[in-house]
Amino acid sequence: MKNIFRTFVLIFATGAMVTSCETTELDLTVSPNELSPTQSDPNLLLNSIQLAYASNQYFLSEDLGELTRIEYFNGRDYFNTLPGSALNFVWARVYSSQFTVVGDIPTGGSRDVGILTNLQSIEAINTESDTDYSFHLALGKIMYAHSLFQLVDVVGGAAFSQAGNPTEFPAPVLDSGEDVYAGAFGLLAEAEALLASDPDPVGATDMFYDGDTEKWIKAINSIRLRSYKNTGNKAAFDAIVAGGNYIMDAGDDLQIGYGISELQPSDRHPMYEDSYTPTGVGPYRSNWLMDRPFRDLYLNHLRIMPD
Repeated sequence: MKNIFRTFVLIFATGAMVTSCETTELDLTVSPNELSPTQSDPNLLLNSIQLAYASNQYFLSEDLGELTRIEYFNGRDYFNTLPGSALNFVWARVYSSQFTVVGDIPTGGSRDVGILTNLQSIEAINTESDTDYSFHLALGKIMYAHSLFQLVDVVGGAAFSQAGNPTEFPAPVLDSGEDVYAGAFGLLAEAEALLASDPDPVGATDMFYDGDTEKWIKAINSIRLRSYKNTGNKAAFDAIVAGGNYIMDAGDDLQIGYGISELQPSDRHPMYEDSYTPTGVGPYRSNWLMDRPFRDLYLNHLRIMPD
């Protein structure tokens, strides 16, 4: 009888376990490698956009500075010194992601940052959320628009109409400079409309203007000025100048604020990082250029001396 009872209990317990396994949902987590973009923190996405934008300004100023001999060009042959891959990182940061040179760079690794993909994620979050992320969207559109202008100015065209849609367009075509410029002007108009109501930053870190939307509108108009100049649109250029709402002094400059921290995270300027090292200065500086202000001052002094 005991054996029969034990067998019955064992069968009942086994059946209960099988039943519980069939009815209990054990997979209650989502793989961290497969998170939806809408599960991201909009503030961190905006940080990524800002770091990508600032890193691109650093790289573009380096390359264009070499062309104008402000930086050492390291050669006389333009095709050899500036190959087709010269703007790969800039291009990648505009549309997807690439490592940053502005801000914290972890030892032995890199931090991936990008503009368009993160802007698209913020747009998706804003659609699904009750929180208004107009501030985030405006800043992202400004930086994306300015980046598009710059790509056109440097290479003559850029991806725009098919950009950011890898499923349908895995290899987006380059649009003409005129079309990209028109699209970028449209993005600036959208950004200005978003900033018109002075939206709440909702905890975002504004690395340029500390949440001052009026200064961002001045930046928008200043970007328009440089672009109207390039297209020869004198009427639009003169209209902005007449309005006076653009960057006219250093206090409104569109520039990221660097710090003095040396340890990780380091927030010093990348050129400062490269120059002040135990082994000495890295980047070359033109002695002629550095001497220029002093020589000009001396010559001006001579000019005002009596004969």
